[in-house]
Amino acid sequence: MAIYHLRLKVISRALGRAAKPGGATRRSAVAAAAYRSGERLYDTSQGKWFEFDKPDVIHTEIMAPDHEPVPEWLFNRQTLWNMAERAEKRADAQLAREVEITLPRELTKDQHVALVRSFVRDQFVSKGMVADIAIHMPSASDGEDQPHAHIMLLLRRLDPGSETGFSAKKERDWNEREDIARAVSEARKRFNNTGLAGDKAALEAAEARRNVNVWRREWAGYANHALEEVGSTARIDHRTLEAQGIMREPQPHLGLARHIEKAYVYLKDRLTQWVAVKKRSQLYQEVEQYRRRDPVKVAEFILRLTDMAEDMATHYRRTTPIPEVPHDRQ
Repeated sequence: MAIYHLRLKVISRALGRAAKPGGATRRSAVAAAAYRSGERLYDTSQGKWFEFDKPDVIHTEIMAPDHEPVPEWLFNRQTLWNMAERAEKRADAQLAREVEITLPRELTKDQHVALVRSFVRDQFVSKGMVADIAIHMPSASDGEDQPHAHIMLLLRRLDPGSETGFSAKKERDWNEREDIARAVSEARKRFNNTGLAGDKAALEAAEARRNVNVWRREWAGYANHALEEVGSTARIDHRTLEAQGIMREPQPHLGLARHIEKAYVYLKDRLTQWVAVKKRSQLYQEVEQYRRRDPVKVAEFILRLTDMAEDMATHYRRTTPIPEVPHDRQ
């Protein structure tokens, strides 16, 4: 069935943690694009190639505004993201915004591509953004396909006259319009002070105008329209379960959980083997101590244990009934 998932995040140079010895010292937009597209890309600022094994990538595409001339290099993924890196001077600079969306299983690959294109064109590219799209089709935990798209968005407008190809300043309205941010802040303060239902409704109305909530709402509309066009009755809903009148706890997004579950099973088996080896080693050490004291008695004790094990095996073979074999298997 179709499920709703849209997540926004910013890709920045800052690691967000202490660098590991010999590891990366910062994040790279080129590396992020290489991972999402499955292409081998060279980061000129670091002098490094980035290549990832991504057999689940089924479609990639760069979309640019068509209301003005754009340079040819913009459609070369390696050049595009190296130019984007050049435009940023700060060590902790924000490099791109990513939108991650889950695609309905009810649609074909071509329908997925058409759906993502229309959503990206209308919501982002038409406003002047450059978008780098990658559609992935990995296997889900239930064995079925898990189609989803990664959309990397540039944070600056194109400027053919500049050295970097992008404007000197980031487009702040793409993050949040100043008047909307102010309205949300004021509405939140008012509701926190009063707790009144009317002020809560005013806060929700202000929040609904934020970019993230507009994009969440619009994605549901685009996906549902695509489902309707192919005759599917499945629908997705961007609203919270409470707003939908559904009284249950929301299910957490698993993400890496299915991989962690497989790793847990593997580690449990390996740990069981390790414990068995340690127990045997400990037993051998104890037996060796007794052997040094009285080797004859130790040998007699081991023989008795062997006889006991054989007797128990014989007993259970006699007392355990042999299951009847069905006639169709004989």
